[in-house]
Amino acid sequence: MRRLALALTMALLAGSATAQTGSREVAFVANAEGATVSIVDVAARKVIGEIDVNPERKVVQRPGTPNYAQDTDISPDGRTLYVSRGYLGDVAAFDVATGRVLWRTPVATARADHMTISPDGRALFVSALTDNKALRLDTRTGKVTGEVVTGVYPHDNQVSKDGRLLFNSSIGDMSLPLDRRDAVQAPTDRSGYAYQLTIADARTLQVKDRIRFEKGIRPWRFAPGERAIYAQLSNEHGVVAYDLKARRQTGRIDLPVKAGVTAADWDFESPHHGLAITPDGRTLCLAGRASDYAALVAAPELKLIATIPVGDAPGWSEVAEGGRTCLVANTRSDDLSIISVGTRAEVSRLKLGNGPKHITVARVPARVLAALPRRTP
Repeated sequence: MRRLALALTMALLAGSATAQTGSREVAFVANAEGATVSIVDVAARKVIGEIDVNPERKVVQRPGTPNYAQDTDISPDGRTLYVSRGYLGDVAAFDVATGRVLWRTPVATARADHMTISPDGRALFVSALTDNKALRLDTRTGKVTGEVVTGVYPHDNQVSKDGRLLFNSSIGDMSLPLDRRDAVQAPTDRSGYAYQLTIADARTLQVKDRIRFEKGIRPWRFAPGERAIYAQLSNEHGVVAYDLKARRQTGRIDLPVKAGVTAADWDFESPHHGLAITPDGRTLCLAGRASDYAALVAAPELKLIATIPVGDAPGWSEVAEGGRTCLVANTRSDDLSIISVGTRAEVSRLKLGNGPKHITVARVPARVLAALPRRTP
């Protein structure tokens, strides 16, 4: 019996090792203007492929620079890429190995905004920016299976680790003057405050709470335990900590502003846009878009560790390699900065497509990655 138990244990360990060696950590970077997604092998510090996410070559004219790849998510098995296609107003699914379109779903909005995937990989939640709603899509078929009324101009989405709750944050109608946005309406089932964190049951989509903020909520992440969040706010150079149960701000840090920077140096009221947190919850990596740096901040103390110069207009950040690395997408210089959290330095910079923004880090099967060079120039 002991020999049999030992054999079973060794087999399980071997299977686990095979699973680990059979996949690699990959960063999918959405090039908003170029309508592509660059695929980066994180450990190799190398771009290994690219997926065309607008094969129809549709052109949509809207204010600001073109945005055909707003956000990305990856299926748990690493085989399917989901893209909210910004100004095309839809969400599309692509086979990573072939780049083939699997489905596309219009979401009846002028801009399909940020989205997130449920922990079980069965649902996508995407913000219909100009319609004040977050929609739920079935990842297998793309079918819309429900919606949640949010604050005005819903932006970022997050799902709790247990998959039970959806959190949606809003930035307010940027076409209105600042002094009019917060007076749109009190939160009801018809509409919400301009700046609101909407919390809903991810299964029934019933709204459980609406928390009002004084400014638009830009990228944000949960603190460990999900009882608090760290958030960047509209027109601020820094980050705040907010206790969800107490419904109050518990900390903030104002970060350096490069000499000569004015409001003309950033887009859409977000001089800071990109917030990632290491798995241990001890370090934040922030994209200082207006001042062209990445900031490492100790959490929960909110103390500055270092600012690291990167490319032009860093607009998103994500952690990789177990939190040892921070990836920052530089929107105007069309490249990706790879930063060592330990040495507090940029260790590599990779050329990407046109207008890189959102980053998703995932593990992808080796056989899927093996197909990429055959369709990459």
